[in-house]
Amino acid sequence: MNQYSFKLVYDKTDSTGIPYPLERGQTLLKNLLLNNITPFSKCGGKAICGLCRVQVLSGKQYCNKPVIEETNILSNELIEEGWRLACQLYCLKDVQLYLPSKEEIEHMCSSE
Repeated sequence: MNQYSFKLVYDKTDSTGIPYPLERGQTLLKNLLLNNITPFSKCGGKAICGLCRVQVLSGKQYCNKPVIEETNILSNELIEEGWRLACQLYCLKDVQLYLPSKEEIEHMCSSE
């Protein structure tokens, strides 16, 4: 069976990213936690707070479509730009993701 990964970048100018194993069938939030990465979130993966935002930079075609919980929180423009909630995002193959800082997420939320 193929081993897939997700790559995280913390700076959008970094095109390489840090690879982590992808546990298919688990949300990205769960995958982050399995790899000892704690994203900014308050609701624990219930899609209520909208703070576990990530941006899919490549591999969108390997991700589930945004669910209603995401479309209720994220604007169409943000979704078009690849923004998703890690608690609702499932990836089937290799993807590259931008993990924003807490400050960036707070700024994004305050300007909505």
